[in-house]
Parts: sequence; C-alpha cells; structure tokens
Amino acid sequence: MLSQAKRFFLGVTCLAFSVGPVFADSTNSTSNDPMIAYRAYDQAVAEGKLTDAAAYAQVAWKNAETTWGPTNANTAGLAFNAAWSLALIGKAPEGLEPAKRAVELAEVGAKAYQASEAQFLLAYAEFEAAEKGEQRKKLDVLDKAAKAVEGSWGDMLVADALIKASILASVTAQNTKGANLAERSLAEVTRLSPNQNDRLSMVYLARAISKLADKRTMRAAYEDIVKARVLYGQKKAPDDRTWGMLSAWEMVARGLIQSTSGSSEVVGTRIGRPSSEPRKYKDEESAKVFTKRPAECDGISKLKRRPVGRDIEPMRVSYFSVNLGGVHAVIDLGPDGRVLNPRVTGVVPDQSYAEATLKGISTWQYELPANAPAACLKDYNITVVFSMPN
Repeated sequence: MLSQAKRFFLGVTCLAFSVGPVFADSTNSTSNDPMIAYRAYDQAVAEGKLTDAAAYAQVAWKNAETTWGPTNANTAGLAFNAAWSLALIGKAPEGLEPAKRAVELAEVGAKAYQASEAQFLLAYAEFEAAEKGEQRKKLDVLDKAAKAVEGSWGDMLVADALIKASILASVTAQNTKGANLAERSLAEVTRLSPNQNDRLSMVYLARAISKLADKRTMRAAYEDIVKARVLYGQKKAPDDRTWGMLSAWEMVARGLIQSTSGSSEVVGTRIGRPSSEPRKYKDEESAKVFTKRPAECDGISKLKRRPVGRDIEPMRVSYFSVNLGGVHAVIDLGPDGRVLNPRVTGVVPDQSYAEATLKGISTWQYELPANAPAACLKDYNITVVFSMPN
C-alpha cells in the first residue's frame, strides 16, 4: 500500500510540468534536469515498480542538489522521496544520506513533508544500518520517531519498523517494551490493511516473542506463533525464509514449554525429557501450514540418522533473553543418504547458530529405504532444538 501523499512532493511550480514519455535510460541521462528522473520516479511508483522508482528517486534528488540547491523546497522533497523509496524496498540503510538531508531541509520542505516524517526515516535507516550490538542503542530513538507518525503514515514502513524493534527489544530482555511495540504494529497494520496476512503473521510473531521469557505467558506465546503460522500459510518456495523463521521460533516456544512446565529447573536444561507438551495443531491448521509430500515419499518422511558426522556446537549468545535456540534447515539427500546442499531458512537467536548447524549437518548421513524416488530426496526439512551452553 503506497502513500499518495508521498508521491507528489514537488511544489506548485514543478507540478505544472506534465508527465511525458519516460525513457528506460532516464537515470543515465546526461541532462541534470531533476524533472526527467522525477517523472520516471513518479511513473514507476504508479506502476508499482518500486525498485525502479528508488533508482530514479536517487538521481532526481542528486540532480536537484546540483541544479536547484539546498534552499529549494523541491530539493527537500526529492531528498525525502529518495530516503522513503529505498526504505520501501528494504534498503533503508542506503537511504541514510538523503534521510539526513530531508531532516536538515525540513523547514524549507514543510509543504512537502513534516519534519517528524523525515526524522522517522532517518531513525529507521540508522536502526537498520547499525550492527546488532549498536542496534539496541537505536531502539529508543526509533520508538520515539515512530510514535510521532503512527496513525498518519500512509504505508507499512512504520508497521515494519515497529515489528523489527519489538523483536529486538524482546530478545534483549526488554519484554514490556517489546509487547508495547508489537501492539502498536498491530494497530498500524489493522488501520492500513487488516487482510494482509503475511505482515499480520509477523505482528503475531513479535507479540509471541515478547511473552516467551515469562513462564506464565509461554502458552499464550505459543498460541500467537500458531496463529502467525496459519496466517502465513504454506511455504511459498522450498527455501522460504519467513516460513523457516516461524518454524524456528515455534521450536523455541515448544522447547520452553517442555522444559519449564511443572518444573523449577533452569530454562532449557530438560529438552528431551518433556513434562508437558503444547497443544497439537488442529487438522485445519495443519493443512494451512504444512505441505503434504507425495504419497510415494511416505516411507521416507521420518529418516533415521546414522551415527556419523559432527555434532552441532553453537556459540553462547549473551544478549538473548532465553537460553534456548532453534534452527530450521532444508537439505537434499544423495542416494547413499549423505546430506547435500544444506541451507538454513530460519534461525533463533543468532546467525552463528546457523553456521554451527550447517557445519554439523553437512557431515550427516541418513538410512534410506531401497529404491527411494529421487524426487523424495530433495527439500527435506531438518529441525534442531538445543539449549545454549552456560
């Protein structure tokens, strides 16, 4: 969903230009006229070609800086467009420079955008650009900047920012903040597009993560994860990373419930000796989440691993609010049962666990039934649940 208000930032004088033909090489034109690239940008946004729009927006802004200068309201508006369009295609860090410029020029660009909107774009770009350790320091700034534009922003950028901020807050033991950010993201998605199930699934995941560190709310967290998985549905592709991430978080929630229910032992130490199981998927839920393998693959749906290969040895992650992890991987199998082409599609809590998992499972081998169909040896799911070392 695009914000119409953020497509037409040029002032009255420039709006007098009619949108003429747009040539494919507009971004490479020798002309420094910002309007050439702006027209291309505007048309690309109208056609939903957002990657093209972002490229045109950068050229329009840079040409405006040279041609019109920093005191021109249109230069300010084009800087905002440049930062906004990059954030919209998931490249917010690349929009740091134009976002800073939009903040600096907010006064002259007041007819095109509000200062609070530029400040949000800058806070989001800085948050996304930061390393994980530094990202936590950007949370409060992003929180404050998002709050200033919630309820008025016209696309999903604020919702996406709140979801990411919520998850980071929760996994760094700021669960109350994480829960607050998750509820605000839900309000934004509901306001803009309540039927957008893929994004709603991320909202419910964020809400679930905020509940995982408290034994009293773990089952409610699991319900939210199941809801998220049902909303997202089946894999969109064999290596669907969103589906894999949801699977990894479900494993963590399930493991926490198993390891803490009816026990006073430390979280994560009793995996494999569960005293309690979370509820099973209902048939209709299972049908929405899991893809049924062909009938000829029934015999190899659960394979026994041979006692060869390395164990998985993950590193300790000090910032995570629970000491349990999960990895969802996808592998192919050779005719002899050896693992081929292993790839991680979902990991909790940290990429180092993905690396450790790949290092281990790439050495594994499974027992296969005789004459196993080749089609059944591709895209086999592996799930790993582990407690972190103390």
